[in-house]
Amino acid sequence: MRILEFGKFYWPERGGIETLLRSWCEGFVRLGAEVDCVVANRSPRTTHENLNGVRVHRLASWGTVFSTSLCPGYPASARRYPADLWHAHFPNPLMDLACLAGGRRTPLVITYHSDVIRQAALMTLYRPLLRRLLARADRIVVATPNHLRYCSALAPYLQKCRVIPFGINQEPLQPAPATLASAAELRKGAGGRAILLNIGRLVGYKGQKYLIEAARELDADVWLVGSGPLEAPLRAQASACGMGERVRFWGAVGDSQIPALLHACDLFVLPSITPNEAFGLAQVEAMACGKPVVSCALASGVPYVNQDGVTGVIVPPADAPALAAALRKLLHDRAWRENLGEAGRLRAAREFGEAVMVERYWDCLRETLAENNRR
Repeated sequence: MRILEFGKFYWPERGGIETLLRSWCEGFVRLGAEVDCVVANRSPRTTHENLNGVRVHRLASWGTVFSTSLCPGYPASARRYPADLWHAHFPNPLMDLACLAGGRRTPLVITYHSDVIRQAALMTLYRPLLRRLLARADRIVVATPNHLRYCSALAPYLQKCRVIPFGINQEPLQPAPATLASAAELRKGAGGRAILLNIGRLVGYKGQKYLIEAARELDADVWLVGSGPLEAPLRAQASACGMGERVRFWGAVGDSQIPALLHACDLFVLPSITPNEAFGLAQVEAMACGKPVVSCALASGVPYVNQDGVTGVIVPPADAPALAAALRKLLHDRAWRENLGEAGRLRAAREFGEAVMVERYWDCLRETLAENNRR
């Protein structure tokens, strides 16, 4: 099978979708497919490379507007790289144009990651294009049942929707001796206090300011792993509320450091406040390490991943007092934390493994191609 993947960016670019895109591409190659992947470059030149068997085409781009790359070569890419099947990732207007311009003969599977939220004001103009794309698709795959419940654009197309949860490679997250030794060293920096860990970009919808506020009266340190435009305001907030010494900004750390940080923490906190947080892969990483998760009741897949009272605790979004109460209760009950952490570890292994996800997608792609060939 020849598969053409349409993404925004590709590894070593970092991000949840980029991580998943690499998993799909390399996973399909391992299963015997030929895979081309079209993405935007970060520079005004086009490059082609083979990465672990995946032919990656980074097309020349002149920046971004409304989170969309100015990549004039992208819309013609469906005709440039022959394939038996297209696998595309929404939202990405360039992908929409490529798939619609490429004709109707090639079967199309769309992974619908999330609604358009940040540029919602533009939806009046964009909605006709979206409807054409969803009508064109043979299959639409979402990561949780919540996506079907909350994504209004999918309502007319439920008969061709499938639910396949996202998955990650959990092997590097296992408690190897070296990882646990590094975690023990990291814990020394907290001076015996509990550690509340968050991993994510420092941007508004991630809600880190509510975590800092919630931790003011707790005997705990806050570790923020990630970078972004809100670092300076968050540092100012921590200082103003007397937490300057208890909020640690790690910046963008390498993947090799993540397992030790996760094993070092007592709780993983995902205080995101809007459905921009569509799934929360970082929750899965924490669960794979046996850590309880505290996240918010969003109209997205987040509460599906972290099950309230089973793998962690769900609190209202943008509610620092409720978040503080949940954190305090968990920190005072070690047995409960351990039970939640073990349940999370089992759920992550069963539902959110990379190999499980790839196999489920592979079956979906093969089924879609077979149906197309019978027409």
